[in-house]
Amino acid sequence: MSQLTAALDGSDGIRIAIAAPPGLPIQMPKEINPISIPDGPLMGHRGAISKLRRLLRAWDIDVAHAHGLRAGIDTALAARGLGVDVLLTVHNLVRPEVAGRLKAPFYRWAELAATRLCRHTFCVSEDIARHLRAAVPSAAARIEVLYLGIEPPPEPRAPAAALRADLGIGDAAMIVTAARLAPQKALHVLLEALVSVPRAHLAVLGEGPLEAHLKQLARRLSVDERVHWLGFRKDAADVIAAGDVFCLSSVWEGVPLSAQEAILLGTPVVATEVGGMSELLSDGHSGRLVDPGDPAALAQALRTSLEDRDGAARMAKTARSELAARFSTSRMLDRLRRAYTEGIGVGR
Repeated sequence: MSQLTAALDGSDGIRIAIAAPPGLPIQMPKEINPISIPDGPLMGHRGAISKLRRLLRAWDIDVAHAHGLRAGIDTALAARGLGVDVLLTVHNLVRPEVAGRLKAPFYRWAELAATRLCRHTFCVSEDIARHLRAAVPSAAARIEVLYLGIEPPPEPRAPAAALRADLGIGDAAMIVTAARLAPQKALHVLLEALVSVPRAHLAVLGEGPLEAHLKQLARRLSVDERVHWLGFRKDAADVIAAGDVFCLSSVWEGVPLSAQEAILLGTPVVATEVGGMSELLSDGHSGRLVDPGDPAALAQALRTSLEDRDGAARMAKTARSELAARFSTSRMLDRLRRAYTEGIGVGR
């Protein structure tokens, strides 16, 4: 959203106003109007819809662009009768294996409601688009893949050797992951794989509800002295750039920004072949992909990447070249500019 606002606000007659949760972790190029969309199915949504409706009227909005299923539902309901076109971007799907079987019916309802209520739906991966078209066939013609544009990664500020020394890793092999410490990311699988990657260290960027459990598991697996829990860090790009391998062990992903950042920084990627990961990488060509939930396969892929550094570097170079070609910022901005100014179906 920051990238989109900076590029399009004030161009071609477009005026962008931002409504977003307070305390966004990224810097926005203009002031935001604080509003939070609750996660749950019922509580708090009436108030959010009322506030959104007041904002849409006050700003005289022509097009509202919502991000996420619940945001799409609430925005579409708020826009009823106001002559506002509502666009939706879906960044993630919440799978039953992540959310739990009891919540799955609600998420299926949210998929139906959001895609039916919104005029057009953009998906950040083919995997998400396929799922939504199958779930809501009546809206299939209004569901489109639009890859998020990539931004150049920040230049590493700290030399890799100095950062490794600060972490106590030194010349040892360094695996990096950046993930919320939550069930979707399946970090227990990565910790189990680390047992079979001797002498390698793991740097974990991220926070979440499973932190205490994962630290206990690391101790039980006797890898705790090789795991560095870094939490949230502003120099995350420095840590990723200093790593020998970037790894995601998730049970599901959209097209993860952390993996894109690793690719842009030139760090070889090993990941589970879930969601949109195969749209970023091809196994043995531009990275290493393994089945989810398989610590032995993940360990083998990590060992291969660490032992064949030249091969891993070649694949990382290929991944970066292909990412730049497919995830074009100019293509994304051009499509959204046309969607905002010419109507949803024009010039596709």
